[in-house]
Amino acid sequence: MSDELVVTGIVLYTDLHNDYDKRLVVLTVERGKITIFANGARRQNSIYRAACQSFVMGKFTVRPGRNSYNLIKAEVSDYFTEISQDMDKLCYASYFGELMSYYTREGDFCKNNLNLLYFTLKALVNKTVPERLIRCIYEVKLMDIEGQAIHAFNCVKCGTKDDLMFFDAAHGGVLCMRCAMKYKITKQISNTLLYTLQFILSSPLNSLYTFNLENRYLKEIEDITDRFRRQYVDREFKSLDILESLKIN
Repeated sequence: MSDELVVTGIVLYTDLHNDYDKRLVVLTVERGKITIFANGARRQNSIYRAACQSFVMGKFTVRPGRNSYNLIKAEVSDYFTEISQDMDKLCYASYFGELMSYYTREGDFCKNNLNLLYFTLKALVNKTVPERLIRCIYEVKLMDIEGQAIHAFNCVKCGTKDDLMFFDAAHGGVLCMRCAMKYKITKQISNTLLYTLQFILSSPLNSLYTFNLENRYLKEIEDITDRFRRQYVDREFKSLDILESLKIN
């Protein structure tokens, strides 16, 4: 029908609606984050049942309503079933979805957001990069896409590219030794951390998850990304609380 629309997206999360229906929050390229209702999706014989799960990726044919969309058809390209079968991966994926939901809204053009989430979920499944590092890379790159990038290529105060040895979240990134002394910044960083941040910020999305870090540098980037997120994201995340309580982050 003429009022039907096809969107490409990933289901960020789902919840129950009425007796047999489901409500999906889907990140789409074309319409940003939208709400889709799937009537009868919880019935055993529903054609929507398999597609109405968190982290499913595909094409969704929908009919626009006043404030949401109704599902007409779903063509799944990836179920990411390995995530739902592993509690640690599920916790990380849930956090990635929750953080993405925080940043996106209906009407946005979200191609980069969707691709970042897709490559991140792929990295979770492939197991070539530690989940803790995946989380840091994802946070840094998502904030970059959303215009909140860590300033990592020159001193955030004077602009020099020399002696970038300090970091301060409130100032927005790295500082040279002279500016750190001037502004009384004491958080020192390694060259490895600096180069890692620069690599994440400058790499295409399909090349993000191609490196590893020694544990000491992994702890360092975790500390930096945590400081930066807390400075600029004014929200607590239930899924992140779960990660920390399970001590798997």
